[in-house]
Amino acid sequence: MTEQSQTDEGHGPGGDPAGLVVVPGLPDRLRAAAEALSAVRPDGLDESELLEVLTALEATKGAAAALQARVTAQFVEQRDARVAEQRADEQISARDARCRRRSSRAEVALARRCSPGQADRHVGIARALVHEMPQTMAALTVGAIGEWRATIMVRETACLSVEDRMEVDRRLAGDLTRLGDKELAAAAHRAAADLDAEAMVRRRRKAVASRSVSVRPAPDGMAWLSILGPMVDAVGAFAALRAAESARHVATGDPQVDAERAADERGRGAWMADTALELLSGRTAGQVQPVEVALVMGPGSLLPEGHPFARVAAHGPTCEDPACPEATCPEAACPVPTGAAGARDEVEVVGHGAWPGELAREHLLRLCDAGTATWLRRLWTTPEGRDLVAMDSARRVFGGALRRLIKLRDGGRCRVPWCGAPIRDIDHVDPVAGGGVTSAANGMGVCQLHNLVKEAGWTGAVTETGLDPGGGSHEVTLTTPTGSEYRCPAPPLLGRGRAAPTRRRAMRPDLRDSPFEVQLIAAFDAA
Repeated sequence: MTEQSQTDEGHGPGGDPAGLVVVPGLPDRLRAAAEALSAVRPDGLDESELLEVLTALEATKGAAAALQARVTAQFVEQRDARVAEQRADEQISARDARCRRRSSRAEVALARRCSPGQADRHVGIARALVHEMPQTMAALTVGAIGEWRATIMVRETACLSVEDRMEVDRRLAGDLTRLGDKELAAAAHRAAADLDAEAMVRRRRKAVASRSVSVRPAPDGMAWLSILGPMVDAVGAFAALRAAESARHVATGDPQVDAERAADERGRGAWMADTALELLSGRTAGQVQPVEVALVMGPGSLLPEGHPFARVAAHGPTCEDPACPEATCPEAACPVPTGAAGARDEVEVVGHGAWPGELAREHLLRLCDAGTATWLRRLWTTPEGRDLVAMDSARRVFGGALRRLIKLRDGGRCRVPWCGAPIRDIDHVDPVAGGGVTSAANGMGVCQLHNLVKEAGWTGAVTETGLDPGGGSHEVTLTTPTGSEYRCPAPPLLGRGRAAPTRRRAMRPDLRDSPFEVQLIAAFDAA
């Protein structure tokens, strides 16, 4: 049997595999199959059998992806049809109809455990495979190709009409299982250009409207700043940057400038990165970035190990009297790991991730040396230091302390599972129209999409306020229109992935300033 016959065998009209059946109790059967697979170990198999298992599992993944596409398309189309019917009968407004259609995509995102943006792509791919690309769908259904190959076919034909897309699907049906990913993408692109060159031109012109700038964290305290723009402009900007870097090695005739350039030991990449960031931010060389960044640090991270205030910073008073001078105080004898070498040198850049304490201290020193305005705001946590419960509202030139508290508590990212978008709105879990109050307990940071879809039948309930020192972190349970429930717990103040905090002795509640703050103020005054 040839590869081509394997792909085409058993296909019904339109290329869809014949013999698809309706299975009673499908959700239960799928869960049972997943449990069966999770209980299997490949022990005792020889090399040939192991490869057979790999091949069978790859085919199973393809078949599962095909069924997932059919289910996705059917769910969205059923919901859209019901919304259209309600709109035609004037039961809902045009705004409500749009909101309910967005809601269906948000529910797909939760079911697939991905972001709403990814869910939109999954819905588009599913509908294209089910209705416009029968050959690709057939190969996916029998496991001859994987989900990524099907995605390539949909992506490269996105600008075509239904008829032209089906023609590309027919032309490449025999190549789906033979070509590599890059070759398949090139072949699909070539076929699309052959069928409708004007559509390809329109697609590229339309892409200009999607130009954007984004930032995402990178390892080791770095970050990627990405610019999506027209190729000519992007390549031109890069060429100008390289030309400027090459010009710094040419003598100018000015002794001072030439001496400064000779002393600059930065490599090409570092110089280009520094220059690009300075130009984009409007700074001069060496000027501190004048943008507010929320840096969450424990007091033990603010001072290095061995500093005279480090012990008080990390653990508060040594006994009931914060000014206790007794060197033999039993609590004073406890070892205190703090500062750069300690186990609690924890710093979090809200919305971006962890940062080494030593680098944070160096950054703060640079800010102070440059005369940049820097504020300290007290954050009250649970006794073990995991969850934020309150914060000082007395930051001198900033309002909206409650909003800032909730954004800090929620880590700067949408609380809905698997979303990860930046917080744009602070949502009332219990709506104001229903008697909900504006408070930290009733607030939850969400992205714009999840704030809007709540109006389409989503409900929320606060299951943990996060304000009880003996309780857990703030937690909300979301219920979708189909009745599915999802837990939305707030992350730890210093982010997930750190060692579990140890419970510390609570400080005296009648102190206006902690001993650390008293001594820190004294140190500043002395300086």
